[in-house]
Amino acid sequence: MATTYKIRYKNHATPQEQHSDGDRWYLDSDVGKKLTGNGSLAPAAIGAFTNNVAITTSATQVGTSKDFVFIKNKGDNDLLITLDNSNYLIVISKGEAFASEVNTSADVRVKASSGSTIVEYYTAT
Repeated sequence: MATTYKIRYKNHATPQEQHSDGDRWYLDSDVGKKLTGNGSLAPAAIGAFTNNVAITTSATQVGTSKDFVFIKNKGDNDLLITLDNSNYLIVISKGEAFASEVNTSADVRVKASSGSTIVEYYTAT
């Protein structure tokens, strides 16, 4: 009998911008709302869960030809994520995670903003 996998996930983000006085943060006026969503997919296979990997300021590949990626920053420095191996547009801080369906052409890589940090991740195809 074949194994059936299912991944269900939810995301939430509150885009914020800093007031000109530098002391206050408020909801980003360009976006104007909290961003939420959920997803579900049935991958053919789930990769091994990789835990406590030390990441430096050099790019480390997390996955290619994948349908789903989950990455959690367990270290003290910010973690930068790219889906195209060039534009590090996603930043997750200590204790935060990133989970998303991705295009199979995505080249998911991570690097620490400075020094090093610790991550855990898994991927699915």
